[in-house]
Amino acid sequence: MKKIIPLALACLLAGACSSEKKDPNLEAAPMLDAARTLMQNKNYDAARDTVQAMREKYPTAFDARRQGILVMDSIELLQAQDSLAVLDAIFQKENRKLDSISRQNNRGKNSPFYDQKNKVFYLRQNLDEMSAKVKFFLRKIEEDQKS
Repeated sequence: MKKIIPLALACLLAGACSSEKKDPNLEAAPMLDAARTLMQNKNYDAARDTVQAMREKYPTAFDARRQGILVMDSIELLQAQDSLAVLDAIFQKENRKLDSISRQNNRGKNSPFYDQKNKVFYLRQNLDEMSAKVKFFLRKIEEDQKS
């Protein structure tokens, strides 16, 4: 009995020392691939949540986290590009409406003209902001890929 206990402890110690640690980058890779797939399917919120979950679950997977930053930036870029396309379509429509109102003789009835002009002005501001956001994320992704 006295010989069995030290032998059992020796076996346990040998087993503990030989256990392999799994690479966290390899374990995080499927989550990163899932996030990319969700991003391509325009499911941006789920893709963002997947990257965030990967960051929390594998805090030491530094390569995967670096790639996760690129995925997050790509998500923001694609979402901004989608918003820019929608805003541009609305802007074009409202601008045509402003042109049609401005061609009419509205002497003394300028309220619709100025209302439409304000709407087009604010749409233009939003369009410019979204364009700047797209340019920012394009540059950020380019810089992140360099480093």
